[in-house]
Amino acid sequence: MPNHRPSQPAIAFLTLLALGLSACSTGFYKKWADKETYAILRKKASKVPNAGQSFLDISVPPPVRMEELRKSMQTEEFLGDRAFIEKDARKISLAEALNFAVHRNRTYLTQKETVYQTALGLTLTRQQYSPIFAGTASGTKASTVSLAGVNNLVRSSTQTTTSGLGVSGLTRTGAQIATNLTTNFVRFLTGGGKDNGLSALGFSLTQPLLSGAGYLSASEALTQSERNVLYAIRTFAQYRKAFAVDIASQYFGVIQSRETARNAYLAFKAFDFVVARETAMQKENAPGSTKSSVFRLVQSRIVFERAWYSAIRDYEQNLDDLKVNLGLPVTARFVLDYRDKDALQIIDTPGTLDEAITVMLNSRLDILNLRDQVEDTSRKVLIAKQQVLPTVNALVNYNILDNPDRQDFALKPGNRNSSMGFNADLNLNQKPERNVLRASIIAEQQARRAADLAEENARSDVRTGFRDLQLARKQYELARIGMDISTQRLEVEESFNAEGLGTAINLVDAQRDMNTTRNLMVSTTINHTLVRLRLWRDMGVLFIEKDGGWVDVLNKEQPPGE
Repeated sequence: MPNHRPSQPAIAFLTLLALGLSACSTGFYKKWADKETYAILRKKASKVPNAGQSFLDISVPPPVRMEELRKSMQTEEFLGDRAFIEKDARKISLAEALNFAVHRNRTYLTQKETVYQTALGLTLTRQQYSPIFAGTASGTKASTVSLAGVNNLVRSSTQTTTSGLGVSGLTRTGAQIATNLTTNFVRFLTGGGKDNGLSALGFSLTQPLLSGAGYLSASEALTQSERNVLYAIRTFAQYRKAFAVDIASQYFGVIQSRETARNAYLAFKAFDFVVARETAMQKENAPGSTKSSVFRLVQSRIVFERAWYSAIRDYEQNLDDLKVNLGLPVTARFVLDYRDKDALQIIDTPGTLDEAITVMLNSRLDILNLRDQVEDTSRKVLIAKQQVLPTVNALVNYNILDNPDRQDFALKPGNRNSSMGFNADLNLNQKPERNVLRASIIAEQQARRAADLAEENARSDVRTGFRDLQLARKQYELARIGMDISTQRLEVEESFNAEGLGTAINLVDAQRDMNTTRNLMVSTTINHTLVRLRLWRDMGVLFIEKDGGWVDVLNKEQPPGE
């Protein structure tokens, strides 16, 4: 009965091959992929404004070293029994927060990896248009035992070895070229048979002449892959701008919530003092002081105390949310650098609205992507038109064989065969191609509408940004006027109350308005800055540094009068 098992030479070959492959560690493949992929990213990024050469690095960031940050030595009374949350806290500035975010924010890192994977896919597409080598080998030993006569067993064995080495490639004209060297050798180990072998060197060429022919159709996969990498880099560069503004908004939002807690505490302490004074005056039967006014002030103090506790809770929650977005442990203790708040200035963006829209149309990377994608759909329409044509392929085959009477695998140029011809498909069923063509035309129309809609939305965003900036300045001016009025009003009411001339309700209202205007001064100052940053983002001129900080291109804007 037949018994098949791999031959010893084949086992040795496969063992050596396995050892060779195992010698290539994961680190080797990683470095190999990174070298090729980063080369693509560097070249493509050079065509994208503010993309930089290193912002797409997907290396794992080192562990957080909070001890490198400055230490806050202050203890804030307004945090009450929650003051321990800032004990031994580290100070983080806006620049440091942005630096943490661009290296540790989980969504941000995923966006970078998506760009990397797009470029990694391009390496495989490019390979399809370059020589691709392939090698195969197999060895089998077959044994047969048969009964001949009485108690006479006859054993015969055959060893078969097959190997092949080839190279193939797809040209940008659509031609498929392949070269292959094969050997097949059979040795009869027993049984008196004659060894024989066959070797051949073959070459084949298939060139489309109608459907699928030409650079446009044959290179579409490569063309689209190349452009997809550029689109991915642009998308990420635009995302970085929005990301930096979002982190800044959250950073200043934490500062604002901390100021809200401080103001709530000041309001509560002010009422605490007033209640104590009013209680003492009521006990002395001072004119104008009644139990009703004392009760009203006590109730208001309770309201402000509750608001203070809520404000502290909101501050802690907002701070934890910021930690998560910065990629820092929520258990880490840090406090934001108030110098960033103190440095905020009310600065208007120079130029007119029409100039801002013109800048936007030439700078917004997402708009550029949509315009280029219209070109992609137009190109696909041309390709779909070509696919309707019949399929006609020119075929060329050429083979060099060995001498069948020899056993040393020597190729003989004289032993050769060749063929030339063509195959054709008249493509009589054109409904699939018809549908593809029609769908391509519709896709082109949709891409044009999408680009037009995006431009209109971007114009609307810039117009909204200009209006919001004007509104933010007015709100700031009104808050400043309101602060002056509230300060004077509170001073008057406190004086009246001390002299027994005022009323509790007027003092409560004055203190409440004072607390509101304090919060408004902080919020309107921060809001004006964030509105300006969002306008820069929508205009496409918010250039981002490596650490996530921004660099405006509007001539280093300065406050009015400087």
